[in-house]
Amino acid sequence: AASRLGFTATQSGAAFEGEFEKFDAKIALDPDNPATAMIEVTIDMTSAATGDQQRDTALPGSDWFKVKEFPSARYVATKVVRAADGSFVAEGDLTIRGVTKPLPLPFTLVIAGDAATAKGEATLMRTDFGVGEGEFADGAWVGLDVKVTVDIRATR
Repeated sequence: AASRLGFTATQSGAAFEGEFEKFDAKIALDPDNPATAMIEVTIDMTSAATGDQQRDTALPGSDWFKVKEFPSARYVATKVVRAADGSFVAEGDLTIRGVTKPLPLPFTLVIAGDAATAKGEATLMRTDFGVGEGEFADGAWVGLDVKVTVDIRATR
C-alpha cells in the first residue's frame, strides 16, 4: 500500500503526472549478491490515473493502452548490477501491448531492519510499445518520452 508506480509525460507542452493504482511486485534481491536478483512486476493497465477525466477516459482505449486486448503490462528483470556509486541497475524487459523491449532501471536501495525502500526511474519512448497511435503517434500533442518512477516499500 505504501508503494507507488508513477509516470510523467507531456500533453500540449505541459507536464502531467499519473500512476498505476494496481500492480503486483515479486522481488528477491540480496544486496550483497545482486546478480542473483529476480524482479517481476505485473501492472494493471486499467488502473492508470492522472486526475484528468478526459485523459483517464482515453488511456484505456485502442490508441493508448488498448486494455481490452492487453489488460496488463509486465516488467521482468533477471539481473541486477551494483553501480560504482553504490546504487543498482535492474537489467530487465518491459512488455506493453504485447511489445517487449529492454529497459534498464537504475534505483537506490535502503534497508532498515526488515524494511526495504527502492526508488528509481527510467525513461521510455511510448511509441516503441505502440502507445499513442493515430493522431498521437508523432508527438505533436503528447510527448514521446515517458518517465516511469518507482517507489517500492517492502518487508522481508
